[in-house]
Formats: sequence, C-alpha cells, structure tokens
Amino acid sequence: MDEVDVEYTPDQFYDMIKNPEKLKSYNGVKMVMAKGLVNHMGFYDDLPFDEIKQFIGEEREAILSKIPPEVISSAEVQWEHVGSTSIKGMPGTIFPDSLILFKEYPPPREAFDALLENNFLFIGSGPFEQKDLWFLKKISKDGSRLDGAIFKIHLTPATLGASRLLIETRDRCNKNPEDFEEYKNAKVEAAKHLANGNIQGYKAAKMGSKLLQELTQKYGIKKPGPPPGPPAAE
Repeated sequence: MDEVDVEYTPDQFYDMIKNPEKLKSYNGVKMVMAKGLVNHMGFYDDLPFDEIKQFIGEEREAILSKIPPEVISSAEVQWEHVGSTSIKGMPGTIFPDSLILFKEYPPPREAFDALLENNFLFIGSGPFEQKDLWFLKKISKDGSRLDGAIFKIHLTPATLGASRLLIETRDRCNKNPEDFEEYKNAKVEAAKHLANGNIQGYKAAKMGSKLLQELTQKYGIKKPGPPPGPPAAE
C-alpha cells in the first residue's frame, strides 16, 4: 500500500517521532503532494504584515489553548512567529511560519495532538535537524490575500540551532537596518530564480546572505538534507 493511502493515528505519529528510523523513512513529500499543500504564492514586496500578525495570533490562541497550563509550564512551551512574514517590510511569499518551542525532546504529546486537532498535517523532519518537526495547513480565508496560502509550524526544541537561527534572523532584521537591507537585497536577487519555478535555486541563493552565513556558522548548522515536502519559498 502506498504511504499516502495510510491514515496514521495520532498514536502512530507520536510513536514515529520517537523512533529515528521510522521518522527518517516517513515520506512527507508524497503526503504533501497528495493533500495539495504546495505553496503557489508569488514573491511580493508588500506582504500583508498586519493581517498575517493577526492571523498568527488567532492560530496561537487556538493551539495553545488546547495544551494544559501545567504542560506549558513544565515543558516551557513558547510560541515564536518567524520567517519573512515576521519582519515588517521584508519581501517574500505569503507563507506564515511559526515555532512552537519546548524544553526537551520528544515534544509534549499534548502539543503534538493540538496541532493535529487544528487540521495540521505532520510532514516529517526539517532539512537541518531531525528533531525539527514540520506541520502544514492550507489557510482558508475568503476575501483575504492569505486565502490558499500554506501555514507552517515547527515543533522543535528551543535549543536547536535551526530554531535559534530563525529567531535571531527575525530579531536582527527588525532591530538593525543594515541587517534588514542586506537580507532584503539577498532575497530580491534570489527571487529571480522563482520566475522559472526554481524554488531550490531561490533558497540556495538566499542562503548566500551574509547574515544567514554568519548565523549558520554561529549555530553550527550543516548543509541541509532533503526537506520533508516540496520546498517552500519564504
């Protein structure tokens, strides 16, 4: 039976994330394609920052409200809005991105279940770290520029280098005009690859940013492996 025909239960998914071999063999690409969770949004100079911020806040409340307060406290669960949509004025695609951070792997079961209950699809590990667990959901919001966009959440340990890179990139760009302009210019130049549908080329070129090179070295991030689904421009 093809993997896309398999309906995993929450128990099976949670067992998978505790088993490195099972997690490695999970075919997130097929699952993403079968569910139509591919980002077809273009590259924009005018991302709807305020609307996305409001949307992220609503999603945060809906998900975290399903996690008992004692679990949030003991597992040190935190939410961080990251990616280009978290940087006011930064161009990119309409692809909201957030981290749900916790203290120690594996993540609390309640956080994992909260994502599944909010219609997110678990698609496997991110390209940098196996413990960086990715979830996707298509946004349905009639009359909004967000309608049809894909929302990605990372369920990830707070100490993971890839997560810390995303947070510091956001903070540096929001606070330091020089970092903002350097990263913005790198993204605009990299976006030329998107004209031919070359998302991998875009992401590789974007990593040429001096800021990302600095932070990649700072957090000891190695060359990424294949992502769990079709690469998404941000």
